[in-house]
Amino acid sequence: MHKDEFQQAIFTIRQVSKLLWKINPRLTILIFILSLLWGLLTFPAFYLEKLILDRIVENIGSPVWKNVIYSISFLIIGRILIELTRNIISGFLGFFRQYASKNFHIEIELLIAGQLSKLDIPTIEDPEFQDKFNKIEREAGRRAWGLVMPLTDIPNYLAGFISSVGILYFLHPLVAAGVILVSLPWIFVDRKFIKKWYDFEFEVSAKHRIRGHIAHYLIRTKNHLELRILNLSRYLISKMRIVHTEVMTGEAKIHKQQELAKTYTYIPSLLFYAGVNIYLVYLAIGVRISIGSYEFFLRSLLAASQNFSSLTSSFLEIYENYVFVSDLTWFLNLEPVINSKGGILPGKIKTGIEIKDVWFKYREDSDWILKGINATFFEGEKIAVVGENGAGKTTLIKILARFYDATLGTVTLDGQDIKKLNYPKYQGKFAVLFQDFEDYSFSARESIGFGDIDRVENLEEIMEAAKKTGIHEYIQSLPLGYENPLSPHFHKGVNLSGGQWQRVGIARMLFRKKAEILILDEPTSNVDPEAEEKIFNELMKISKNKILVFVSQRFSTVRRADKILVVDKGRVIEQGSHGALMKLRGKYAQLFSLQAKGYK
Repeated sequence: MHKDEFQQAIFTIRQVSKLLWKINPRLTILIFILSLLWGLLTFPAFYLEKLILDRIVENIGSPVWKNVIYSISFLIIGRILIELTRNIISGFLGFFRQYASKNFHIEIELLIAGQLSKLDIPTIEDPEFQDKFNKIEREAGRRAWGLVMPLTDIPNYLAGFISSVGILYFLHPLVAAGVILVSLPWIFVDRKFIKKWYDFEFEVSAKHRIRGHIAHYLIRTKNHLELRILNLSRYLISKMRIVHTEVMTGEAKIHKQQELAKTYTYIPSLLFYAGVNIYLVYLAIGVRISIGSYEFFLRSLLAASQNFSSLTSSFLEIYENYVFVSDLTWFLNLEPVINSKGGILPGKIKTGIEIKDVWFKYREDSDWILKGINATFFEGEKIAVVGENGAGKTTLIKILARFYDATLGTVTLDGQDIKKLNYPKYQGKFAVLFQDFEDYSFSARESIGFGDIDRVENLEEIMEAAKKTGIHEYIQSLPLGYENPLSPHFHKGVNLSGGQWQRVGIARMLFRKKAEILILDEPTSNVDPEAEEKIFNELMKISKNKILVFVSQRFSTVRRADKILVVDKGRVIEQGSHGALMKLRGKYAQLFSLQAKGYK
């Protein structure tokens, strides 16, 4: 192992140890102690075997065989007790390792989830972040056992190796050194193939992605209707089999090369073993060592070789996990781009929000998404945002709610720059329902109650929010009422339509009573006109002293707004009431007329 590789292995050991310690320090200490004890018991076990064998040889043909058996019995009992202790330790060690690995896997997922919740949207949506995070997420599960096992084996192998080499040193220093030297070819081969496997996995990563997508389409229940009508299953199964065969062929080729290379590495070890064995026979025949010592040194030789190989293998396995652990460590130490600390937030909104000459681009090398936006959102005002797809409407909402900071220009709340205000508390003033909102498949109560997690048990107010969107009666009709899961994957769960989910989503937003700024992105795109009318009547009612902003392509709804912002290619090209914009005969009037024509 080169110096940099050794440093990488040490880095990985340190980081994994920190994570294990953070998750369960007592369990970590216990595993390391048990592993160390198991390795340390190698020497006394071998030594007792030597004493037993020597006593037997010394007393062959002895007339007082009963006394000999009596004394040897104590040695045998001692050897059995050591073996029993090792077995007990091994059993507990296996259990604790498995428990630690599962716990490690779960805690890694929770650490990842916890860290992700702290990061801001600019960090999460950054392409470089996405590349690394997808790799971390993909490998987190399979790496858990591969990280814990070799790490917890190191004390065992190290103690066993030091004990065995120490014994061989008394036989001859060259024998002790030889154990290490003859293991080097095997180490080089193993290291070479770890690199080869890593390169192969990188090469076939695209195939793994294809296989994963095909499996997703074949197995996910909601696709079965389309798969049947298009008769796609046979084609996809065939495509998956081809990809799988290509990957397996590549794996088989490397396995064959690896096993062939390993065969050659056994030759130096076998020759060395044979040479030391002959040397021990020579010493035993010359009565320079006893038969028990012959067995003692021979067992130590095998144990030293096995422990050294296993120890090196553990280091190589840890080195193999270096990339994953370094990525994970990088992720867990990330800080948000948007400053979460700030000045004291004003109490209730007095005037509103003002956007002043705001320009925005997602990356430095990308095009401007917003270009010189100027707009006001006053307390009690109902504002509609309209425009063609890709005009910048959703991005404007993200800037307003401070999911992103403006690249140029300022956004103020009651005259204060929002960058100087406390970030979480500022966002606490918002209730936002995006077009692609989350459909939580837990109970109906939770799915609505998540709008204000501190009141998620307040069923009465949850029901009140559900009534306002017309979803209450449907939920009441379910077998478990408001405790009914909203997914067929759970017992008695149901599958909601797009319109029903939209009502649940709006109810969730309405349940967020403390919010003073309500933002809805295409809030009623999947509901019928009657339901849309009812929902907007409720929205108008509850937002009397709040700011209501909604993006919509339905001009029957848009015309009810106090003010309409027309966004086109990143600019607000028109703003005013429905009547004023119709008189202007500009972009808004054109879009309204086109939609009205479709209803004739």
